[in-house]
Amino acid sequence: MSDSEQVFVVSEEEAEQKAKKAFRKAELTVESLDETQQRAMTAYAAYLEAEHQLETAYKDQERQAEKVYTDAVAQGRKVCEESLAQARKVYEESVGQALKTRDEAERKAREARNENLERTWIVFTKARK
Repeated sequence: MSDSEQVFVVSEEEAEQKAKKAFRKAELTVESLDETQQRAMTAYAAYLEAEHQLETAYKDQERQAEKVYTDAVAQGRKVCEESLAQARKVYEESVGQALKTRDEAERKAREARNENLERTWIVFTKARK
């Protein structure tokens, strides 16, 4: 082999090694890009999942708040109805007692009137004789 052929062979070998290095560097870059893209897709999927979980949490909180509100309204209505029922009962008992007292007073007044009328007639009839 002549010197020029040797130089060409050496240069060809060097070029081949440089090409292999460049190819390997390109492969590493592609692998790095693939890895970065994979991490980005994983991060985006995690972001979407977190967004979904946040939406679910907000909806759960909204449902719980609505339930608390509904329960409070129902409890308020129940207490109001119980208070009204108790007030009606007290009112009816008071009215019943008042009517009973009035009836008793009227009965006593009638008895007193009848006694007075009787005495008056007795006095009147004695005075006529």
